[in-house]
Amino acid sequence: MATRLLIADDEKNIRMGLQSMIEREFSGLYECALVKDGREAWQHVQHYSPELVITDIRMPVMDGIMLMQHIRELEPGRRPMVIILSGYDEFQYAREAIRCGAREYLLKPIVREELFGALATLNEELEQHAGQDRLEQRNPIINDNIVGVEKDRRTGSMDSVSVIADTSGSMSRAIQYIHAHYSEDLNMAVVSNSVSLNYTYFSQAFKAYTGMSFVQYVKRLRIAEAKKLLGCQGGKIYEIAANVGFDNAKHFNKVFRELEGMTPQQFRVKNQRGN
Repeated sequence: MATRLLIADDEKNIRMGLQSMIEREFSGLYECALVKDGREAWQHVQHYSPELVITDIRMPVMDGIMLMQHIRELEPGRRPMVIILSGYDEFQYAREAIRCGAREYLLKPIVREELFGALATLNEELEQHAGQDRLEQRNPIINDNIVGVEKDRRTGSMDSVSVIADTSGSMSRAIQYIHAHYSEDLNMAVVSNSVSLNYTYFSQAFKAYTGMSFVQYVKRLRIAEAKKLLGCQGGKIYEIAANVGFDNAKHFNKVFRELEGMTPQQFRVKNQRGN
């Protein structure tokens, strides 16, 4: 049975182009529907329950972010997976999309390989869910075990060591994300959503994986990067603070002293003397 896929974009050429690319690459796999704005997309989601939605982030009447906010209000079993498209290479858009539950974030012009990779990943998840549903129907005992583990993942229970082990891949991706975005306005909600984990579950899994809290990890990373900058450039302290993700120099100084036992300026002087 074909996967129901909704494509929402106010540019007809993009809608048609995406449909053409997808149908050529995944012949017979998707049943595509096309709409021109977020309101039409939301109406379609309510009436036809697509499994996947590809939507532009900027559209008339209702934009992609508002569409996703509506989708989040649906029952979990009716929420489609969402791929966001944007012509804006700015973190604020990606962050907002991730907060609203986007599974993938692709920049225009669309790179075919990135689109196909995103679809393949999400389609694999859909197949896994379908397989789990079939298994649950055949074996109620296994069903109880599966539901129990899934409940642990959703509610944040970390009683099972095996559940922690299962998240190692997610934690690795989360750390990669943190290292790529530590200089930006980063918080745990953004990172947990980027790896599709419940906020509470992510917090506990992250601490189990790294041995420290999310906040501690980000602080240490930012200060480690700041020390590199203090040792190799003559920039002002507030500039270095901003470069590693601190809102102001006062907070930067406080955290630096907390972790290093001295101010950034004292560290710089000590480092220069050592050289």
